[in-house]
Amino acid sequence: MTTSGDRRRWWLGAGLIGLVLALSSAGVQARPACGATGATPLTAILGLKGEALPAGREVEVQALVSGRFPGDSGLNGFYLVSESSPAGIFVYAPDLATAETPDRQTRLRIRAHTGRYRGRIQLERVVAMSRCGVGTVDPVRLEPGDPTTYARLRDRPVRIDGSLSIAEVYNLGRYGSLRLARGGRPFHPNNGVEGGERLDLLLDDGSYRRDPRPVPHTRDGIRRAGDRVERVTGILTRAFGRWRIHPTEPPSFQARNPRPAAPPRGPGLRLVQLNLQNYFTDRRGRGAPTERAFERQRERLRGLVQALDPDLLALHEVENNAATVDNLVNLLNASTPPADDYRAAVDGRGDAVIRSVVLYRPDRLSRRTADRQAHPAHPRQPIVVRFRTPEGAEFRVAAAHFKSRGGCPQRGDVDRGEGCWADRRQAQSRAMIDWLAGRPASDTPLLVLADLNAYPAERAVGAWTTAGYHDLLARHVTPLDRYTYNYRGRAGYLDHALANRGMLARIAAVRVWPINADESAHLAREGHGVWRLSDHDPIIIDLHPPTS
Repeated sequence: MTTSGDRRRWWLGAGLIGLVLALSSAGVQARPACGATGATPLTAILGLKGEALPAGREVEVQALVSGRFPGDSGLNGFYLVSESSPAGIFVYAPDLATAETPDRQTRLRIRAHTGRYRGRIQLERVVAMSRCGVGTVDPVRLEPGDPTTYARLRDRPVRIDGSLSIAEVYNLGRYGSLRLARGGRPFHPNNGVEGGERLDLLLDDGSYRRDPRPVPHTRDGIRRAGDRVERVTGILTRAFGRWRIHPTEPPSFQARNPRPAAPPRGPGLRLVQLNLQNYFTDRRGRGAPTERAFERQRERLRGLVQALDPDLLALHEVENNAATVDNLVNLLNASTPPADDYRAAVDGRGDAVIRSVVLYRPDRLSRRTADRQAHPAHPRQPIVVRFRTPEGAEFRVAAAHFKSRGGCPQRGDVDRGEGCWADRRQAQSRAMIDWLAGRPASDTPLLVLADLNAYPAERAVGAWTTAGYHDLLARHVTPLDRYTYNYRGRAGYLDHALANRGMLARIAAVRVWPINADESAHLAREGHGVWRLSDHDPIIIDLHPPTS
């Protein structure tokens, strides 16, 4: 589908601007005669029974309008469907005023030229048209999931009976589209959870413009992955490499996954892990591009910490310099009583661009020892801290952020089903397990809070469970809630809380607060409160209070 800017420039270059309006309303050229012989079948234009007509051929067509999407806020045109054969086509008419764009179910006789856009056959450069009464547009029932069916029904009106899940909302604010699923929320196959079927199908908004406002398909600006949609009726088409439906009737949504309140905390210690998605004070770095955006990031993070009230934070993707860590600590301490102030547990830095940090409240925990592991397997150095509670109980917390799944090499550690660099992540796990086993007081309760960039059924995580560590999300979180991340419509957890046997008895509750993965990416720039302040969800671990 063309963009309005590209096609309008083409139209001007051809010297035909305004011709549609002039001919259709003033009759400069004879209007097509309704019902006259000589109309070209859509099947012939599309090549459904032979070779498609070449671009630039003037044709006359009589068909029903199956969907109208006028103007720059739409698709700059409308769809036609044949009354005599299973065929549909898009008519590109950017200079046809909204009021003059024919309504759905209008029988239309139109003279236009064949054209191509991104390989898709369409009609364009409208010469004249006549309205020839009305007809009935009956959408074809579509059973989603079969691409061969999609191809057969391309550019035709369809309907989907029954309920579909919203698998992903990432591009909702950018392009107005939602990814659909059947049978519930889809999970990554390595997450160990049976979920729904992710479909190669988007629910679009009848437009290809960027940043549509108000954001479509929302109520009060909210639509989350895990919600449901009923009675989808619209035009099935393929554009920009994806199958999509442009609604001709408003979809009916059910908010099955409303925004949840912060988990209430118990009387014991609370520990929280979160990937911050690049907390940078350097504006030339990977974080917020402007000071205003950075202040917004800071305020939203402050709101998260105030809502959860943790005694310890394991945070990843913090710019690797002392000034940024100080900035982060000062942010969290600016609005808290001195008794609740945070302190960084580990000084010094490695060579990576980003780092993991552990922040703690000295009034609730005293730091005994702290260390970093320098090992060639690690792009970012893991850290471990030994703490003591006022009651004298000791435990250790390790934090790590493993090699990402992207940036595949040309050969070697390529994606074989566990993302790129799976061999290296497995080597990182083994190195870290050996390192932690050799630390002083190796029998001390130990909690590993890490973004391993690996799903639970992958080798990098399996190394930990083989070594005797316990996956706390698998033990405490129900299967359909076991996710902290959503990648292309598949949920799963790359973020982990792993405990050795000595730590298990201290765990009171483990929860994920789904504030990010289920939200549209545009909220990172425009949202308020804690919603989509990162692309990962926080993991919250509450410990039992000490027994007297």
